Amino acid sequence: MQTMEAIARRKSTRDFDSNKAVPDELVDMVVKAGCQAPIGAGKYESLHLTVCRNREILEEINRSTAAAMNMEERDFFYGAPVAIFVSASEEQMAPGIECANTACVIENMLIAATDAGLGNIYLWGGVQGLAKNKELCAKMGIPEGFKPVSAAAIGYSKSGEAQPRELSVSISANYI
Repeated sequence: MQTMEAIARRKSTRDFDSNKAVPDELVDMVVKAGCQAPIGAGKYESLHLTVCRNREILEEINRSTAAAMNMEERDFFYGAPVAIFVSASEEQMAPGIECANTACVIENMLIAATDAGLGNIYLWGGVQGLAKNKELCAKMGIPEGFKPVSAAAIGYSKSGEAQPRELSVSISANYI
């Protein structure tokens, strides 16, 4: 698949087939794509990736997040069999750069997942409860001094591969 075709096909998946495992080589390819993202000042050591295939831990994150957000418990991962968390060092060179760096990593992973025929979604809300739960972060092996920022969920969509859409300028833009 060409880059622009993968971009045209990428869409958020909210109906993962939780019983269909993602092969290790595809997970590794998605992680490698994330590691090629542009990172402010090349400070790759300011980020950490955690690949989670453990449904019990994902359910624990769901409970923690629902409690932290004072909402009814739900599956923030939409049944995805894999969630890749991007954590950032609490010591950053500029305010907010951890969000920009994380977004670049996740976008690379989402495009790579689409290219591999995997459904995917960028996750923010479900990660916020995890970020507040130090014990769960430690259980997941997130290094001390790092905080989860966002995640990408990947897997196979129950509704099949996304169809390409026409690319257009849908965000306000001006050209000077």
